[in-house]
Amino acid sequence: MEETIISSGRPFPSLRQVFVFIILFTASFQALPVMAQTKTVEGTVKDANGIGLNGITISIKGGTGGTSTNADGKFKIMVPGPNAVLVFSSVGFTTKEVPVGAQTEMSVVLSTGNSALDEVVVVGYGTQRKKDVTGAISSISAKQIEERQAIDVLDAMQGQAPGLQIAQESGRPGAGNSVRIRGIGTLQGGADPLYIVDGAQGVNIDGINPNDIESIEILKDAASAAIYGSRSANGVVIITTKKGKEGKPTLDVRYLTSLSQLSHKIPQANAAERRLLERKRSGGGNLNTDSLNPSFNADNDYQDMLTRTANRQQVDVSLGGASRNLNYYGSLGYLSDEGIIINSWAKIMRGRFNIDYKATEKLTYGNRIQFSYQTENRIHEGNTLNQAIQRPPNFRVYFPDGTLAGVIGGRRNPVAEALLRKNEYQILDGNFYNYISYQFLPELKLTVDANVKARYTHHLEFSPRLLSSSNDNDGSDEQDWNTYWMTQAYLNYNKTLGGSHSLTGVIGVSADRNFNRGSEISGTNFVTEEVTTLNSPQVYNIPNTREERYTSVSAFGRLGYSFKGKYLFNSNFRADASSKFGKQNRWGYFPSASVGWRFSEEPFMQWAYKYLDEGKIRASYGVTGNDRIGEYDAVRTYTFGSNWYNGISGVAPSATFGNPALSWEETKQTNIGIDLSFFRGRLTFTADYYNKITDKLLYQAPLPYETGFDEVNVNIGSIQNKGLEFVINGYPVKNKDFSWNVIYNMSFNNATIKSLYGGTPIVSTNWITEEGQRLGNFYGWKALGVYQYDESNAYNDNWEQLTPVFTGGVFNGYTLDGKAYNGPVNRLRTQGNILKGGDMIWENTVKDSVIDDADRIPLGNAQPKWIAGLANQFSYKNFSLSFNIYVSWGGLLYDRGRQQLTNNLISNVTPDPEYIREAWAQPGDVTRWPVPRNNGMGNARELSSIYLEDASFIRLRNVRLTYSLAKNITSKLKMKGATVYVYGNNLLTWTNYFWYDPEISFNNALQMGQDNGRYPRKREFGAGVNLNF
Repeated sequence: MEETIISSGRPFPSLRQVFVFIILFTASFQALPVMAQTKTVEGTVKDANGIGLNGITISIKGGTGGTSTNADGKFKIMVPGPNAVLVFSSVGFTTKEVPVGAQTEMSVVLSTGNSALDEVVVVGYGTQRKKDVTGAISSISAKQIEERQAIDVLDAMQGQAPGLQIAQESGRPGAGNSVRIRGIGTLQGGADPLYIVDGAQGVNIDGINPNDIESIEILKDAASAAIYGSRSANGVVIITTKKGKEGKPTLDVRYLTSLSQLSHKIPQANAAERRLLERKRSGGGNLNTDSLNPSFNADNDYQDMLTRTANRQQVDVSLGGASRNLNYYGSLGYLSDEGIIINSWAKIMRGRFNIDYKATEKLTYGNRIQFSYQTENRIHEGNTLNQAIQRPPNFRVYFPDGTLAGVIGGRRNPVAEALLRKNEYQILDGNFYNYISYQFLPELKLTVDANVKARYTHHLEFSPRLLSSSNDNDGSDEQDWNTYWMTQAYLNYNKTLGGSHSLTGVIGVSADRNFNRGSEISGTNFVTEEVTTLNSPQVYNIPNTREERYTSVSAFGRLGYSFKGKYLFNSNFRADASSKFGKQNRWGYFPSASVGWRFSEEPFMQWAYKYLDEGKIRASYGVTGNDRIGEYDAVRTYTFGSNWYNGISGVAPSATFGNPALSWEETKQTNIGIDLSFFRGRLTFTADYYNKITDKLLYQAPLPYETGFDEVNVNIGSIQNKGLEFVINGYPVKNKDFSWNVIYNMSFNNATIKSLYGGTPIVSTNWITEEGQRLGNFYGWKALGVYQYDESNAYNDNWEQLTPVFTGGVFNGYTLDGKAYNGPVNRLRTQGNILKGGDMIWENTVKDSVIDDADRIPLGNAQPKWIAGLANQFSYKNFSLSFNIYVSWGGLLYDRGRQQLTNNLISNVTPDPEYIREAWAQPGDVTRWPVPRNNGMGNARELSSIYLEDASFIRLRNVRLTYSLAKNITSKLKMKGATVYVYGNNLLTWTNYFWYDPEISFNNALQMGQDNGRYPRKREFGAGVNLNF
């Protein structure tokens, strides 16, 4: 029986409850002193116009806890005592610290100072607030660069700004990039932008460590770039490197290591598929079926044999500091970058030293020293990659004794090519820039600078006998020495008059000189392959020496005016003279003007003040030039050593006829833009529309044979680049612990040929350039399918294709549009042969009986329709996650790698598995691939529509996860900060392109979009640590 005890009082506490009570009671006494010191502070946060600000973050400096303002700008927060300091911060406003003291109520006013439109940007020969800029300028910050783990500057810039198209020329270590700003504005002149580093031109940007960069400005329109005159038609990139910060010296140590692999393998035929190909080619004849035969069993995956898991290691050390009169920054970095193809590598050491010294209150001296030393082994891409894809899988790579096999059946051994061929480069580069500035008046400053650059390149190449089908070895030794100097002197004027009028100006002169000297010697039949210096070959080729130089002088100026910060005007002018042109065209003149209206400052916009912080409309027009031609294209030149008469070497005119009437390319550009900032800088929007026309295009025109010359450089026509670009930068979430920043940029550009000399189209092998059409049109044969039967090659007199009819497998006449046809039957021929079943059906453009060059037509265009970049960064307390996506949409690529696989079946080339399986094999087959024959693919042409592929792609460019150690930990370790991170580059690519990578460079405007089988891009995973002392 259960006993129930009833009590009128509270139940007796258990031992556990007593213990908890004692602990809490004791703790409450310990907390009394603290409670006595804490107090509540409340108040209001307003802007300069007295309007309450919503969402302002208030935190306790050096402590925990925080709050934010409500819709009226009011807040309430508990502080630990009178010594506390409150920190008020928000996107779009200057952060403010307020000591609490005895206050219990506060009224805080925040000023706008962090708005994206309020930042200072670097422009030609000066700086401007972004809100005062009237041209089209995009900026990239050090933080954006840091998120990339980039090897070089251009790698860090890709996808970061609208109107900027950057493509890696090759995936090999040390490879360069092609850079295009607002399309291609030249046919054969230089298309790269002008690079300015800390005010110096001619600096090798490959030698700049991305970790040393403070900011990058991209000047895209003529109003921004015209002050650089004849070198600015393709845009200007201004790079500002880091300086020291005031306070104690800061030491930064960075280390990174990564592993990378081939990101995408091309489908490759195995031995069984190779036998199927041979069976189709032979019509089902006798083939080797002996499974014990080595050539039957061998099944090499050349891509696996040729590639590896590569390692990248990078270490950088920098030291910087500043005092009242001295600012200094120095860095030294080392990069070891293995290529994913065996025996390819690059190693580079980069250093920098920046110093600014204020000798007196008016006199300042500074210099920038940059140097780099790079060594690399460049794999011969054609002899390795293309051979690896084309070579039959059953060909021997190694002999049983482990030695490498050589050329077999006309196919090179790609592994032997990679391991034994030497193609080494050594590049030593240095840049020394000095300036002196003198402040005559508070508003007037004189700057005189001088920049000297020197670059030495040594290229050593050697190919052993094993790699040659003729059993000869050969080698060459090439050396180049380049020096460049430039000096400038200019006055800067900056004056505010009466509080409403602001006047700025620049006037200056410059002169520069470039000198290049090179030599090359080569030979064959080296006595020994152990010594590859050029004193051991038995046969020497004629040595080659060369020397080029040019000189230019310039005068330039800029005038700017602002009224009440609302109405803005800027104008630039530059006059350049270059020795590259004839005397009658030596000078070029490049003016520009721009205006801006900050309509957000107008009284009638007060209604939008709560939402719109800044609003500005811009318009500009200007002329820029392009002098990127050969040093001696305007004069008669001669060739030595390669012309013989009666057994005596002589001198003869060069094949290119000098044209003294050669003139500058001129680019005239109109730009209209708008800049907007909303919600205290949490959302910004910039858009620009431009129309850019380049006249007097430089082109090497062919000459008739009877002239005795091959070509002449002339000015022949014009190109129009027209487009729209915009960028959105927003903070969807921004509070004390968590923030999310997203930046999206997008660009549309269309390059069209406006005029050509005499209206005559330019046909450059597989491309056609003609008036009224887009630049980059492919020119070839349009494929309509494959003839199912021999009888399928049948047409009426109007060249309409007839349909053969078979009854019980026997040919029984033709039909046309479903009706019986009894008229005449015509057959198409090509290369002297009647087309048969299994041959390609080509569009008969000219409606005759022969498929030949006259049937070529424009097949599509290489230019992408648009490009875009999306960057996201999420920050939560000490963690940060960022990722970048790059998109290129539209445009075609000529997949020449696949064309060589399927269109060249002689010399033991092995096509891809899809072709082998689906190629026409017997009458009646319906397929896109023609019959394989011993002399090639069925009547194939070099460039046809079957080899043009959609080049669209979406790429997850970069992902990085970062953790910053808490300050209480780093302070114990005697450090200012420490960050660790993991990252991945080129992680995913969505594309339908067959070959390795749809992202290729557009270096040749007349032959855009050809993929010759380049070194493939790698997928990279890595980790790193940054330590700050």
